[in-house]
Formats: sequence, structure tokens, C-alpha cells
Amino acid sequence: MKTVRVKAPAKINLFLRVLRRRSDGYHDIETIFQALTLHDELVLRAASGKSSLAVPGHPELEHEDNLVLKAVSLLERETGHKLSVEIRLKKNIPIGGGLGGGSSDCAATMLALRKLFNLDLSDDALAKLGRSLGADVPFFLIGGTAVAEGIGELLTPVDLVFDHQVLLVNPGFPVSTARVYAEFSRTLTGKNSESTVWDVLKGRSGFEDLLENDLQRVAEGLYPVIGEIASVLRMHGLKRSLMSGSGPTVFALAEPALLEPVRNGPAARWNCMVTEPWHRGITMD
Repeated sequence: MKTVRVKAPAKINLFLRVLRRRSDGYHDIETIFQALTLHDELVLRAASGKSSLAVPGHPELEHEDNLVLKAVSLLERETGHKLSVEIRLKKNIPIGGGLGGGSSDCAATMLALRKLFNLDLSDDALAKLGRSLGADVPFFLIGGTAVAEGIGELLTPVDLVFDHQVLLVNPGFPVSTARVYAEFSRTLTGKNSESTVWDVLKGRSGFEDLLENDLQRVAEGLYPVIGEIASVLRMHGLKRSLMSGSGPTVFALAEPALLEPVRNGPAARWNCMVTEPWHRGITMD
């Protein structure tokens, strides 16, 4: 049977500003996504009967509400074809960690299904379909570095000099994105900032002075360990650090000589990994 192997990268948010809550319940944001070499791995095999998902070590993810299986159902409805497939997902990206793993797996599944079944769907069509499953799904179809506006679906690739490694520190539990946004909304005025993400980027070719996340203060209040991680990183010389997305993962940007002692020392009590910026999106074998 025909098989497609695909790698779904993680992301961090180098910048995240929340502008206003919309009538549909989403929030308008400005963010800068950066793809990482850290990735999940999926193997899709054409099958007969009902589609299935196996996630070794994570049986709690093997259900129909998983974005991977939702992507299968969505493309079946869109194309009018039965897409019977067996999917095996190896999770390397922390679950619910603010690193986009679920959305990336969803985007990877859509691309793999297009290849596996020779579906007549353009990149733009996949991006539009992906938006209905998750606001950041379209980003993973292009990867690299991109400014995202709207609810995160309006993408503009940008070039930043980003040659440092990335230390990811995850406390080992997922957070509720909805809870973090709901708490943040209590103090959200709905007024635009005087500057936009484009003003912040103006005249800059690197990531210096970009690091900003409106949600971090609120997330630290709900989950104090996030603040503890951020403090540990700063105390040990990693000043360029930030929470990614709605958390709880905190990342630091630096040379390996600075990252490794912290990873193997004061941050070792948490789940740590070192990765690098990835200047592409999803890749398939």
C-alpha cells in the first residue's frame, strides 16, 4: 500500500500582541511565528474501512476530535471522496505547550492526504480549509518566519537574521489556551497599540528587541511555574527569553555555549530540549 511520511515542525512566537476580542469569540492578534527543527512525525498509509489514528505513548490523543482525524473528515467532505487512511503519529512536540503541535500535525495531514490520494486542491485551498480547523494551521503550510495578523491566519513571510539556537523549557503539563485568553480579556481595552508589529520590525533585520508576549503575565498568574522558569533563565544569563503562545513553554535564544549549562543545570528539573530555527514548513518523504 502507498505510504507518505511527513514531518510537522513546532513553532514559537517571537512576538505576540492581542488587540481585541471579536464577536465570534476569537481575538485579533499580531504575532511573529518562527518554525523550529523540532517536529512530530506522521506516517499515512492508504487503507480500507474507517480511518484510524495511532499515537504511541499517548492513547488520550487517539480520538475523533483530534485535529488529524478532523482534517481527514474535512477533506472527505470537500472532495466528495472517501479517504480511508491509517495514521501513525509520533509526538515529539510537547502537547498543549504553546508550540503549535496539534495545528502542525493537522496541516501535515492535509498535505499528506493531497499527495497520497492525488487530490485536486491548491495550496490556497488547503490554507482556507485549514483555517476552519485552527487559526495557525495555514502557517505550517509555509513555515519559516512570518508575521500573522487577524486571528493568526493572515500571513506575510519575513526575513529575519535568526542564527541562534533555541532552548525550550516545558513544565510538563498542558495549559488551556481558552482559559488564558479569557483571563486576559478581562483587562483588554480593545484599543489598538500606537505601534504595530510592522513598526516594531521596521529597520530591523534580526530578532533583537522583538520579544514580547501580551499573554505571559496572565499565564504566569494562572500557572506560577511559568514565571519561575522565566526567572531561572534570566538569572542564569539567558535574557532573550519569552513564553511561546499561551504557554506554558518558555524559550531562550542564545549560542550553544550559553544554553547547554542552563539546560543541564538549573532548568534540568523541567522538560528541556534544544532546537534550531527552521526556514521551511512541513516536509514529506
